Amino acid sequence: MCVSIRTLKSLSNDQKVCNVCRHSYIKWKSENSEFSAVLDHFENNMVVINDDANSDSYEFMDIQVKTDDSSCLTTVENPTLITTTNHQVVKLQLNATSSSHTKCCVCRENLRDHAVKITSRDRDFIFFSRNIWIPEGARYCSGHLINNLLSKEAVDQIKPFSIRYQELSSSDVQLLLSKAQTLFENGKKRFSLDDPRDLNDDEYCLLTSLSRDSFNDFVQIIYSSAIRAFCNRSIRTAVGIYFCKLRLTIVKSFVPDNLGFGHVTREDVIGGHTTAITQELMCGGDSTDIPIIIIDGAHLYIQKSRNNEFQRKTFNLYKKGSLLKSMMIVTTTDYIVACIEPFMSDFNNNDGAIMKDIYLLNNDHILSWLFFALFA
Repeated sequence: MCVSIRTLKSLSNDQKVCNVCRHSYIKWKSENSEFSAVLDHFENNMVVINDDANSDSYEFMDIQVKTDDSSCLTTVENPTLITTTNHQVVKLQLNATSSSHTKCCVCRENLRDHAVKITSRDRDFIFFSRNIWIPEGARYCSGHLINNLLSKEAVDQIKPFSIRYQELSSSDVQLLLSKAQTLFENGKKRFSLDDPRDLNDDEYCLLTSLSRDSFNDFVQIIYSSAIRAFCNRSIRTAVGIYFCKLRLTIVKSFVPDNLGFGHVTREDVIGGHTTAITQELMCGGDSTDIPIIIIDGAHLYIQKSRNNEFQRKTFNLYKKGSLLKSMMIVTTTDYIVACIEPFMSDFNNNDGAIMKDIYLLNNDHILSWLFFALFA
């Protein structure tokens, strides 16, 4: 319609419009915003019927508006569907990124050395998780990769660049539905170690006691070993399960057998973990039934908390920093008997106050161990 008015010519249904005229129309439309509502109404509702009376196909005007302001892009809940009897094509209005070979589709900076072509796996993941369509062949900087996949930070950084009309055939739609079903089934799992973006750094530390980067580096080393991957277990999953089981074993078996008042008897401490000079100075060398232990607070520095109340309770005026305090109970030969859980380090929690609290609560049955003769 716009071209007909400008050229004062009648255009038939089978004639095409070049990109120059199309962009001229888009520019004119942006400069005359008062006509936008009317033009949008025509664009969304105007149907051009082919001259062939036996044809039931319909075509809508293909409009692509590029802008650098991503806030102007909105998600279309009811996309325009165009179905033709000959080709069975579905046209979807999608938020899309740029597909330039000179600029990164993630950070929109000029591509540096070793530019990488985006994989279909990353395209599907971003489309289903962020509702952003990345054209096939788009490239991004190699610095956004972790184990040949886009990092979580890179995925969050991607923003739509334009509104794009994408034509999909029936086979493409079936493939997208199949991928969506697979993604939904995988999403029902609690976590997946095969996808580095599924877990954040804190979750890796909680499960494996390693940071995400350290775990990735260790997996790269294991890839060069003789471990083989199977259809139901990858190398990355095997390493993650090993670390999880190792951590659980340490917590449930190793720690109780090697730390705490229950893992060592008074007789073992007196006979094997007490020096002769300590026995002479403290007991005169005569008593053989009194264990001698040393109790002292050990400081563990932590990051400053955003919680104001917790930050005040963990700030130590003497050390001038945020820290937690654990009470270490050792023998005169530096043998660790027990470590009683961390306490706050503010002025209310000095060593005397902490020991008083330990005695009152009888942590780890310390009273029964120290005063065995009284409780026997």
